[in-house]
This record gives sequence, structure tokens and C-alpha cells, in this order.
Amino acid sequence: MFRFFRWLRDAWNYLVTEQWDIIQKDVEPGSPRKIHYDALLLLCWAAVALTFLEYYGHSGSIFYRWFRKILPDSQYSPVYRHIYWSVACSSAYFILPLLTIFFNRKKMRLRDYGLSTKGFFHHAWIYVVLFLIVLPAVIFVSYTPSFQNTYPFYHLAHRSPFDLGLWWVFYGMQFLFLEFFFRGYLLHGTKHALGVYSIFVSSVPYCMIHYGKPMPETLGAIIAGVALGTLSLRTQSVWSGFLIHISVAYSMDILSLWQKGKFSLFM
Repeated sequence: MFRFFRWLRDAWNYLVTEQWDIIQKDVEPGSPRKIHYDALLLLCWAAVALTFLEYYGHSGSIFYRWFRKILPDSQYSPVYRHIYWSVACSSAYFILPLLTIFFNRKKMRLRDYGLSTKGFFHHAWIYVVLFLIVLPAVIFVSYTPSFQNTYPFYHLAHRSPFDLGLWWVFYGMQFLFLEFFFRGYLLHGTKHALGVYSIFVSSVPYCMIHYGKPMPETLGAIIAGVALGTLSLRTQSVWSGFLIHISVAYSMDILSLWQKGKFSLFM
């Protein structure tokens, strides 16, 4: 028994603590009196972006009503509010951050915020391992009523393969920009000022955007935020995190449709 706990301790030190130490040594130590104004501006602007998403990203906003009017009525009208949500997320998570990145481009280029693909295949195995770890938990919670009532967000996704595909295109686009915002923009934009603590700074708002979803998922977002943040800083890339995120999200949709007996319509 004691050997098992020692093994857990050693595994934690190797997989987590040592990785954080490496990250901390790689970034600029700085002086306690030095103020990183770039990081201050970025954090304030990130708050503005999240506020924009909260007030203008939902289907009850005046912008959604305007968006709805320019689209013709069709059998796919129910998916419009999800398309609008995805576009709003793209604006808040990517377009707004681009404004500060543009003014800071002398110090950091766009690819320096985790968009570099260098070494992606070298780290791809991490994505596979993490997905296999998360998948059993997703399967377990897929039996709960709250899970089945929540997913897919587009409740007509079962109607046809095209409905599901259309939903997944915009759902996936939202995840790409979400990963960029939390594991790219916030992390890599503040790592020189905060070091390893930038992981936890980005994990707090990431947990909060899950409010309203089933509680286990919201609590799991804390673990995911720390794990994916560590992975992003160690690999200098958000792409593995994006693949993990989108694979889990699509799996949740499939499992929910399967549990409700609606996935058979595609076969």
C-alpha cells in the first residue's frame, strides 16, 4: 500500500511538479518591482472579451435578433442561434484578442501564442493518452439524465447527418478559438510575467464559462484547464488541446444520441 502511494507521489512529481519547475525556469524571472504592462493590458482586455461574450453572445441579445433577420427561414432555422453563438465566440475568443496582439507584435507574433505547429506530431501521443483517460468518465456520465438533456446543444442534431455535420462545423470552430483564448492568448501572453501561475489564472475563467452545465463537467473543467494549460506551455502549442477538446465534445454528442436511441437513425 505504501509503495502505491509512493508511486503516486513520484508520478505526480514527474508529470506535474517537475514540468511546472521547467516552465518556471524557461520564462523571464523578472524583478518583484517590475510591472509587466503588456500582461496587465492583456488581462484587462480578456475581461472585456468575456464580458462581450456574456452580454452579446446569447440568443436573447439584440444582435442575435438582427442576425436572425438576415437569414432566410428554412428547416435549419433552429440551428441559427447556435451558429450565432459560435460566431460570437469566435469574435470574443479570437478577433478581439487580435487587437492587442497587433499592437504587441514587436515582442510576440501570432504564432507565439500557441499557434505554432512545430513539433506537433512529436507530442501527438499525449493527445491520444489524455483522450483515452477522459473517455471512460464521459461514458459513465452519459447515463445521467442531466447529461442527456444537455447534449447535443443543438437538439435537432439527430434529424439527419447534415444537421449533425452542420452543428459540428460551428461547434468545432468555437472550440478552436476557445483553446486559442484560454491556452494560447491568456497563457502565453502572461507567462513572462506570471510564469507557471498563468496556468491557474487562465483556469479560473475557463471553469466559470461552464456555469449552467452539469456540475461534474464544471468541476472537471478545473482539472482540464490545469492539464491543458501545462500541456500548452510545455509544447508551445494549443493544437493538441484543441484535438482533445473537440474529440471529447463530439464523443459526448454521440454518446448522448446513443443513450437516447437516436444515433441509430444515422445507420
